[in-house]
Amino acid sequence: MVLPAGIDGFLHPLVTPGHLIALISLGLVAGPTTLPAITAMVATFALGLTIGLGALACGAGETPAGDVLLASAALCGLTAAKGVRAPVALAAPAALASGVALGLDSPPEAIRLGEAVAMLIGTACGGIAALALIALLAFTAAGRWQGIVLRVAGSWIAAIAIVALAVRWAT
Repeated sequence: MVLPAGIDGFLHPLVTPGHLIALISLGLVAGPTTLPAITAMVATFALGLTIGLGALACGAGETPAGDVLLASAALCGLTAAKGVRAPVALAAPAALASGVALGLDSPPEAIRLGEAVAMLIGTACGGIAALALIALLAFTAAGRWQGIVLRVAGSWIAAIAIVALAVRWAT
């Protein structure tokens, strides 16, 4: 079944493993903070994603965006596993870098210009919505026992990202 280009783009960050790992790790870092900090992180990510998708639309060639995305996921996963609340001044650059990398690593799989634009817009909407949802879920689960679950999830995400980077670099 073929999905419309906008819906396909919306689902792209959720079905691409490296993108999903990066979104989850960034959400785990943003979640245990305050709502204004979550808003700032999501806005910074949205800015980076717009920059990355814009550069992709302007014809940016092949970049190591996938590696940068996994490295950012590993860093955010380790931060979440540590259980510290990262200040926005330190977490915002990771959100910006993740947004740019996710954008650059999301070439549209369409031939027609209209479909490609719809996919890029869908990718932007899907990535922003996913990050906001994950961060809000982490925010509501920042209690004592749930905080342990967030730390375990952060360690798993960091391990997955590190192994994925090792496999990429070994081949």
